[in-house]
Amino acid sequence: MPATAPARGNGPGRTRAIAVAGLLLPGLLLPGLLLLALIAPARGADQRTLTVAIDGVSGDLLDNVRAYLSIVELAKGKDLDGDRVRRAHRQAPEEIRRALQAFGHYRPSISARLETTDAGWVAHYRIQPGPVVQIAGVEIRVTGPGADDPALRQVIADSPLGRGQPLRHAEYTGTKRRLINTAVETGYLDAEYTTSALRVRPAAGEANIRLVLATGPAYHFGEVRVVQDILDPDLIHGLVPVESGQRLTSARLLDLQFALSDSDYFQRVSVDVQRARAEPMPGADADTAVRVPVVVQTAPRPRRKYSLGGGYGTDTGPRVTAGVEFRRLNRRGHRFRTDMLVSQVRTSLSARYQIPIGNVRSEAVSFTGSYQRAELGDGTSRKYTVGVSRDREWLGWQGSLYTRYSVERFEFSHDTEQTRLLTPGISLSRSRADDPVHTRRGWSVYGDVHGAREGVLADVSFAQVHGRLQSVLSLGSRLRLLGRAEAAADFSRGFAELPASERFFAGGDRSVRGYAYQSLAPTNADGDVVGGKYLATGSLEADLRVFGNWGVAAFYDVGNASNDWPPQAKRGAGGGLRWFSPIGTIRLDYAVPLDDPDRAYRIHFSMGPDL
Repeated sequence: MPATAPARGNGPGRTRAIAVAGLLLPGLLLPGLLLLALIAPARGADQRTLTVAIDGVSGDLLDNVRAYLSIVELAKGKDLDGDRVRRAHRQAPEEIRRALQAFGHYRPSISARLETTDAGWVAHYRIQPGPVVQIAGVEIRVTGPGADDPALRQVIADSPLGRGQPLRHAEYTGTKRRLINTAVETGYLDAEYTTSALRVRPAAGEANIRLVLATGPAYHFGEVRVVQDILDPDLIHGLVPVESGQRLTSARLLDLQFALSDSDYFQRVSVDVQRARAEPMPGADADTAVRVPVVVQTAPRPRRKYSLGGGYGTDTGPRVTAGVEFRRLNRRGHRFRTDMLVSQVRTSLSARYQIPIGNVRSEAVSFTGSYQRAELGDGTSRKYTVGVSRDREWLGWQGSLYTRYSVERFEFSHDTEQTRLLTPGISLSRSRADDPVHTRRGWSVYGDVHGAREGVLADVSFAQVHGRLQSVLSLGSRLRLLGRAEAAADFSRGFAELPASERFFAGGDRSVRGYAYQSLAPTNADGDVVGGKYLATGSLEADLRVFGNWGVAAFYDVGNASNDWPPQAKRGAGGGLRWFSPIGTIRLDYAVPLDDPDRAYRIHFSMGPDL
């Protein structure tokens, strides 16, 4: 018989291999199974969620409940732990009660339930707020020297707390805070509550409020001493806006600090009211009125301030500015400043020497000198000017009464003229803005009147008026509406002899977009733009923040310069990009000239504040 091979896998070697594998396999698999057992719960914990469901309340009441609940804050986190969830759930009913009490609900019904699911936990809270506690009695009273103070009586009159009104803890604490803050702000620095009580009877649904504020004596300014060694005492006295004997209020303390800070002589100003040295006012006792010395500590600014800057605009091309300011040349506070500007269309060098006079906080005499070379329309002007001005604040307006003497050589086509002018004038300006760099709401107004008379150090007689109004209006958190209007008029006997700097031009980045800089004005026989006697422009723009500090804008401009009034309007419209940078708005505009068939569009680039 032929030999027969043994069946596959049935030999003794195979049997031994299976036996060895049976011994080794559990040892190899056991660590892996243990590791999986450890990892699985951790992953499950990471993925567990906590849901909080609240029924029975809505609106402000629901918002306050959620703000008080620790379990709501816990649900926002990760790696939830069962013990922490259960602990927060046990605290929830008491937290809900406190949240409801703030709105006058002192007898609520609360049911709480915590369910465990495969995904985690669900916390249920059903709330019946119950009746609102009503105010049964209110006593708000001021005692002491300030009992009849109008500001304190007004706070009491404006308080929302009243008999029969629902109890709101926020209204109680708000009235309490406003009353004592007003007392301190109006000079009662020792004001304190002798009685401050909110008594609630939940079973009766009633609350009684009693606030009694003792003002203590009224504080007044004593000696005001400014610690410094850089300026004459007489000048410092003029900078201090308060006097001995005046009521010491928070507003006056801020005025004192800001007056010295805004003078630009001091880098740091700190005000110390030395209450420990208070003494009775003349003719009064210490319980009624006292005066207290005030010491102002200062640190001077550096004597000199240097500036260097640059920029680009489609009107001016690249430009460079540089300047130096001497903040104080002597102990009388005299100042000197010189500035230089270099650009494609304008180069200037100017200097100003300023002397504080009168009310030194807002009045000064300034002596000025300047040289300017400018391209105006299709002409060129070189102008030398010296002048003197009296600058002061008047009823909230910043005013300047000035006289300037100038010699100007200007050229249009191939004709060159030279004109001397002695021009007295007056200018007024005023502005208000919630933010000087990124204005959301504000306005500015500027007006100027000046002229000259032939024969009185002048080669031509003329008179001019010029006004400008700008405004910014917020229409929400992202949308703004910007408006601008400008008008000017010249009344001269010989307009042809009037120098280029006294003529009017329109067109450009801050005038009528879509048209080149100063391209809108009458022309001469050679077709050169030579300027006009009248100017009128206006603009309406809306900009919208789209993402971060980036936005878009749409605008419509109108205006012209002309020898006739009103000028025949030229129109421009378009849109652009806005970057609200730290130094002001940077604008890139695409503008279409609606009344210029020879040009399809124009790109405008400019930067700076909106007002």
